[in-house]
Amino acid sequence: MHSAVFGKTAAGVALAIALGATAAACAPSPAAAPTSDRTAGPALTLTSSRTEAAKAEQERKAKPVKTFTFPDGHISFQYPAGWSVATADCPTVPGGPTGCVEATVRSKGKSVAFLVSGFYGDGGSGPVDRTVFDSAAVPGLAGFEGSPAFGFFKDSYGDVNDHYFMDIRRADELVSGSTGSGSGQVTLPNGVGIFRVYIDSPGFASDAEAKAWMGTVEYAQLKALLLSVSYK
Repeated sequence: MHSAVFGKTAAGVALAIALGATAAACAPSPAAAPTSDRTAGPALTLTSSRTEAAKAEQERKAKPVKTFTFPDGHISFQYPAGWSVATADCPTVPGGPTGCVEATVRSKGKSVAFLVSGFYGDGGSGPVDRTVFDSAAVPGLAGFEGSPAFGFFKDSYGDVNDHYFMDIRRADELVSGSTGSGSGQVTLPNGVGIFRVYIDSPGFASDAEAKAWMGTVEYAQLKALLLSVSYK
């Protein structure tokens, strides 16, 4: 379910990634309201979701990791040892940062995450209805503008299909409800940083599928990758 939607143009770096494992949605019952519009499959409960996530995290911790550091030595992150990282120069503008580098993380031949160091910043924001499934502070970016945080969330754009995102952004953008979409860009001393996982559009057939993915090792690995981002 992977595909890259990030463009290198100065018009904006908007990605969404993907990596989901499809799971059956909740079935309605006389005793409880349905959790989705699907009628087949086992019910997803908060307890089972937490249990699966805990198991996935334990399995992730058992796997070895490597550390990647961008050429200027400022930003680094950890990723599973069986994955790979490829780098390339990215666009710059007169008067902006000059050392912009993008790193694409790949697993089993597919791009799974995209991280940029030293970007000049661009993009815009519009109104969305946001549903945040998971969020956490990024320890290695503590103290920087906006208190950068990890988030996995869905944005609804009126009549347009819902879109799911996993990235690092300002903590105040990771709030459920009607809000501005934000840019998903982190302001750092060496320029703007962009840290995102690839998710296809729309990515999941339902919120139940998105929540089920949160109980997989893949989700745990990608979340750990983003939470490991640090600046020095």
